[in-house]
Amino acid sequence: SALYAPSALVLTVGKGVSATTAAPERAVTLTCAPGPSGTHPAAGSACADLAAVGGDLNALTRGEDVGCPKVYDPVLLTVDGVWQGKRVSYERVFSNECEMNAHGSSVFAF
Repeated sequence: SALYAPSALVLTVGKGVSATTAAPERAVTLTCAPGPSGTHPAAGSACADLAAVGGDLNALTRGEDVGCPKVYDPVLLTVDGVWQGKRVSYERVFSNECEMNAHGSSVFAF
């Protein structure tokens, strides 16, 4: 039996507003249990940010100190996997990549 509940996610980002039309341009893996790993460039801080909100991706908020241009160039972010043994499926459209990176601290910055 496992000593910990698995926490492993695949995050993708692509241009567009729908998963049916937006082809993923980048994808990373993020494993948080038993320790931070994967291809995410900031796995340690991304796992800490997720742990702080109990794995609730909707609870990740926009950083107030980040200024982004008011340019509409939509990007679609998807997250699929498991967090502490529970299935996760998340999809969100941001108005541009800067807005995506401003949300979710280090989780969405890849």
